[in-house]
Amino acid sequence: MAISECGEISQDACYTLAEFTSRTGLKRDALRAARRNGLRVVYKHNRAYIMGRDWLAYLDSSESDNTTPEKDNAPEAV
Repeated sequence: MAISECGEISQDACYTLAEFTSRTGLKRDALRAARRNGLRVVYKHNRAYIMGRDWLAYLDSSESDNTTPEKDNAPEAV
């Protein structure tokens, strides 16, 4: 099954780093941060790949990053 839409990550697909960054729009530093925070990268034959299921699992595990803060940082009025 070919995926023709840019930005779509399929659970059962394998992506090269170039294709993955093109589809997600992540820049180099953002991808490095994701890797440091648990995104699994598979290395085979001196090439790096990201499995779609690993990206989706990473997004599920980092849901807390998108929560809104309970309070803003503005000082309270007296």
